[in-house]
Amino acid sequence: MSTAASPARGPLGALFSPARNIRWRIIAPYAGLTIALAIAGTYLTTRLVGGSLDERFNNQLAEAGRVASDALVRRERAHLETVRAIAYTDGVGAATASRAPFEVARLVQPVVSNAGVERVEVLDADGRRLYGAQLTDSASRTYESIVEPENRFAWESVRNVIGLQGDALGDKFSEIVDVGDGSVLYTAAPIYDGDRVVGAVLAGTRLETFVADAKLEALADVTIYDRSGAPAASTFGEDAPHASALALSSLDQPLREHQSLFGRDFDLLYGTLALRGRPVAAYSVALPSDFIFSAQDDTRTQMAILFTAGMAIALAIGWLISKTLTDPVSRLVAAANAVSGGDLSARSGVRGFDEIGVLGRAFDEMTERLQRQLLSTVRALTSAIDARDPYTLGHSMRVGQLAVALGRELDLPDATLQHLEIGGYLHDIGKIGVRDNVLLKPASLTPAERDAIERHPRIGLDILEHVELAPEVLEFVGGHHEKLDGSGYPAHRHGDAIGMVARIATVADIYDALTTDRPYRPAMTPHRALDILHDEVAEGRVDGRVVATLERIMPWWERRRRDEPELRGFSVGATRQPATELEEAVA
Repeated sequence: MSTAASPARGPLGALFSPARNIRWRIIAPYAGLTIALAIAGTYLTTRLVGGSLDERFNNQLAEAGRVASDALVRRERAHLETVRAIAYTDGVGAATASRAPFEVARLVQPVVSNAGVERVEVLDADGRRLYGAQLTDSASRTYESIVEPENRFAWESVRNVIGLQGDALGDKFSEIVDVGDGSVLYTAAPIYDGDRVVGAVLAGTRLETFVADAKLEALADVTIYDRSGAPAASTFGEDAPHASALALSSLDQPLREHQSLFGRDFDLLYGTLALRGRPVAAYSVALPSDFIFSAQDDTRTQMAILFTAGMAIALAIGWLISKTLTDPVSRLVAAANAVSGGDLSARSGVRGFDEIGVLGRAFDEMTERLQRQLLSTVRALTSAIDARDPYTLGHSMRVGQLAVALGRELDLPDATLQHLEIGGYLHDIGKIGVRDNVLLKPASLTPAERDAIERHPRIGLDILEHVELAPEVLEFVGGHHEKLDGSGYPAHRHGDAIGMVARIATVADIYDALTTDRPYRPAMTPHRALDILHDEVAEGRVDGRVVATLERIMPWWERRRRDEPELRGFSVGATRQPATELEEAVA
């Protein structure tokens, strides 16, 4: 399996590669479409400039005013949904009647978080707050308690709700109130316990939030004014202009004014924000109007926009058409490069009934067959290695499969999973160079014998030196006995010098060795093996993340090992002499 990378392509190679060459040959005819669109754009631009820019501007300003007014109504409807949900939640009425703030909070908080409303308050029958929360982070729906003065009975909407001052439109009221650090649009509804009103629930939105949202909808700057004409909230910020006396005195009908703001000319349209048929505030929407007096600049700008848009559309159409033809070719090329680089798990995924689809299906079937043949060959070699020692029969197979399971749980790429499997199968190939009287010794090893055993990873690398294997496979073979503190072998690497593949190999090898019978001791239970691995983590010798992953998948792995014959080990009973050292257990 080759590790050689595909030849590097220079700029000219990329430009004239088959896929790009085909793609640009398809796109080229659309250059004519670009010219046609440019001519059409020039004509349309001339017509637009010759038409009534002022009329279009007036329509846009009027539409912005309508959208801003409608936005307030939609915001009130959202408030109504929230207050109804809270008021009708089981237990809220009784908790409010009992003035039990903790019980109210427990019942109300889930509704508030689900609704995402900016401010919510629950009041008792005297207008005192039992629960109050304001949104601090809309993304995470994080709330904090409201710390403003508690009694809200001074608000008209609260008095109406608690006093059952309903009207033809119902028993819920909205108003804009000053809460000390800004103005809030509140909607209030009564809370009943049986047939009596025991409190009120309020849902609110800060005006700063409302005008910011309204600007996005209206595509115009929005300002809301208090009774004196001062801006209560504005997308212009703190420098927002006051409303003129004429505007405030003529709100029965929309009023338009022209003002110079921040060095630019704006047209402002004033109107009244109404809820439940009652005016609650004055507002204005503002659009810059200086462009009306620069028609020539507009002409050039619009021509450039139209020409660019025409060219972009032409290229986009050509690109989309070519993409449907060349993408399968590109995917085949990518898969072929991956396979030639040693990743036999790569598939093109190209399907279809045309020639490219047939080619892609044939390529994937061929690659899958090659992968099966490679794994079968490696498994046969693994079986021959394990056959030397009946006590480790199936050990390499289990280590390879367990390593794949750990890698998959750790979200490693498919190519790495393939290398983990092959590395696991071959990790003990170096034991071919260890004498049987040492390898199969049923007692503790002498220092010289241990030294012979500890050479098997390096022997394995020597055996595989002339075989074209992926670096991850060689890392598995050479590093499955390395420890993070440098106490492993054969290279005594430590810390970051040990990659994730070797860390997985070490944990998989230790766990399987501990949970299978050996000549010098019976198999340990999975939980006892995990305890030993946790001790190794605590002493800084193995990777804690890998061990934690093993702990998560251990029940599944033990069921699989029990149910699949090829993963079962040789049973020697429970009468063998226990090992005294972890090193002998996993050698």
